Amino acid sequence: MYRVAQSVAFLAGTYLLLNDRPLLGLLLLFSVFGSWFFDRFANRVVKGSGRNLSAQSSDFHEKCFVADLHADVCLWRRDHMKRNKRGHVDLPRLIEGNVSLQFVTIPTKLVLTRRLPRFFFPDLFFWTAIMSLQRPRTWFFASARAELQLERVNAWIKNSRGSLKMIKNANDLQGLSQNQNTDGQNIGIMLGLEGAHILSGRFNVSWLIEQGIRVVGITHFNDTRFGDSAHGWRRSGLTSVGHDLVKDLDDRGIIIDLAHCSEQLINDVLAMHKEGDLSRPPIVSHTGIKGEHNHRRNISDEQAIAVARAGGLIGVTFFRPALPCNSVSAVGEVVLYLIGILNEAGLEGVRHVAFGSDFDGAVRTVIDSSGWPQITEMLLESDISEEDVQFLMGENVRRFFVEHLPKFAIT
Repeated sequence: MYRVAQSVAFLAGTYLLLNDRPLLGLLLLFSVFGSWFFDRFANRVVKGSGRNLSAQSSDFHEKCFVADLHADVCLWRRDHMKRNKRGHVDLPRLIEGNVSLQFVTIPTKLVLTRRLPRFFFPDLFFWTAIMSLQRPRTWFFASARAELQLERVNAWIKNSRGSLKMIKNANDLQGLSQNQNTDGQNIGIMLGLEGAHILSGRFNVSWLIEQGIRVVGITHFNDTRFGDSAHGWRRSGLTSVGHDLVKDLDDRGIIIDLAHCSEQLINDVLAMHKEGDLSRPPIVSHTGIKGEHNHRRNISDEQAIAVARAGGLIGVTFFRPALPCNSVSAVGEVVLYLIGILNEAGLEGVRHVAFGSDFDGAVRTVIDSSGWPQITEMLLESDISEEDVQFLMGENVRRFFVEHLPKFAIT
């Protein structure tokens, strides 16, 4: 159906362009090719970031449980069963990178600015829906965008014929680990929601659980009725309804993700955990550290320590501006800095650090999903012990979710 719509739009756009209707013609042609060009331009890998791996590093990497806490895989219209020349993630590259557990996160709204009049539709997801000829409901409704991405990830898992498995509870994750030890081809998929914009009406916590979503970020790039974003206008903390949402999510077995949250919101959630209102520690799925690179996108050293002290995980990401520069070595610098400040705070720092790539998040990253061996080799060359490298590459993530996800199906 998409190919038919694409062909019709192309022919109509060409006709209008050649018959003195250039603006309308260009708009139709934009809807045919815009998403492809945007995907190819935005989701790139830094040039020259590849390296020739030693046989020793490659062999060691094959023994690692590799986990990625954040990727926007199903935001884009691609065939994820084949190796693509654009984007960061597909099944062949996951297998090549020896990825064991891939989080697929669902973003639904990104308002560029409030300064534009409403008829400009400043929500970027409106334009991406138009560009990829998505069903009209996705042009205007965040809930429809979430449903479409869930359809894509479920179809991907189904078409993988057993290579991909949805992870919904601790037993699923333990089973995945055992299968990995025997055949090395089982890749777990866990679902997250990036920004709680859709939570109203039937799209409530029960719906999230039914869909298999086990991690929820309260905000993304925009403030929500639950709390404020680090990129928003107010930069306040949790609202009263946000406090209730966080408590409900925790009670139902869902992990809170503090990525993109305002400083005050992060402090509010950590205070809830400290006071005993939350039973599960939060995570920060994809971030940098301000002490290493001072940017609004990153969490502060004090917040990193507080998250770790609560028992949470901090996912170091793979792109600027979260990193001091776009290189694999810069990822290592952030990791070493983070471990250092956590150790100085009296914590076992290496047990609270993980990776959240932000693959396919319209960012230029230092590797794609086939490049994880480069991260392993970089860590080994940083004089981190082999055991600690295994913690960082994914054992910390496996341990955390086995401990904090419900053992069985949740309702």
